[in-house]
Amino acid sequence: MKRLRLLISMVCLGAATLAATAHDFTATIDGQKIYFNITSKAHRTAEVTYKGSIADMRTPEAKGVLEIPAKVKHGKVVYSITKIGAKAFSGETGLTGIVLPSSIKEIGDFAFEGCTALSQVLFPSGDIKMGQGTFFKCSALKDLSFGSDWKTLNLAPYRWSDSLRTVNIPAKVEKVMNLKSIASLCEVNVDANNAKFSAYKGGLYNKDYTILYGVPRSYKGTLKIKEGTTTVTSGALIDCLGVTLIDIPASVQTMSFRETSRMSALEEMVFRGEKPLTTAYQNGQACFLLQIANPAVRINVPKDAKKEYSKQLTVTSGEYTESNQTGSIPYMVGEESLPQTKNIKGLKNFDDYE
Repeated sequence: MKRLRLLISMVCLGAATLAATAHDFTATIDGQKIYFNITSKAHRTAEVTYKGSIADMRTPEAKGVLEIPAKVKHGKVVYSITKIGAKAFSGETGLTGIVLPSSIKEIGDFAFEGCTALSQVLFPSGDIKMGQGTFFKCSALKDLSFGSDWKTLNLAPYRWSDSLRTVNIPAKVEKVMNLKSIASLCEVNVDANNAKFSAYKGGLYNKDYTILYGVPRSYKGTLKIKEGTTTVTSGALIDCLGVTLIDIPASVQTMSFRETSRMSALEEMVFRGEKPLTTAYQNGQACFLLQIANPAVRINVPKDAKKEYSKQLTVTSGEYTESNQTGSIPYMVGEESLPQTKNIKGLKNFDDYE
């Protein structure tokens, strides 16, 4: 029995050692050596990997912009490169850009971990499956170019960048995930031919601008919600800590009281509607409630509607929900985070905010 266990242990150890040895062959592309691992001899596919063993001390080799080939010949066989393997470029501090071919379908765990100079990534035409921590500690990322056939855009893999300011959404994207995951993001742009989304003043909307999905976290200054918008989705604005003014058109019908709860820089709000919004519920009753971080925030409303806004403004602490549906989460709102009626200012016109 002991001999059998020892034999099994030796087999497992041998398998682990083999698995830890990455590259099967190399190729020099534009003067730079790239390491490859054969993933299927039958299908003639290979992945980009790292040099030697995962346990080896690595010296950075890649420099500048590196273009990965779609096919590589090894011996008499031509292999299609379908994947960037786990940790393939980990610690390559001289790598500034990567160009991926259309043959790439997957990027493995921590493939570009610690590539601190990597600022540009040119993705292939279609979606790519991403592993965990793909761009972990890639703080310089600022230029992402996604292929025209991408349908799902998940921004979470780029959340470690301190330099990414703008994201451009291609025409065929049908789903955008984790817009708020990138702390440095200031602006979202959408291809004019996209059938699902539009952009306005840096924010992400549905195609006809009736729904505001989200505004990037590092958006600063005046946030003007587009006229015609009816719904500000929950959480769309809540973490935009650099916003100083929010301009809300009369068309908005749905907006949560919590959107302004963290905006310490917020100085003014503009409500263009003649009637106050329902922003919260208490015991099933609709409320015009504004939870604020700055108690001195100025609330600008039409002059003829000032009396109604003052009457409807909630100034009493308590538990409130964002909707009146069963199971809605109650939030405790204290008096210190409630503006007073004296904050409401009536305006004859809004010319100063055009």
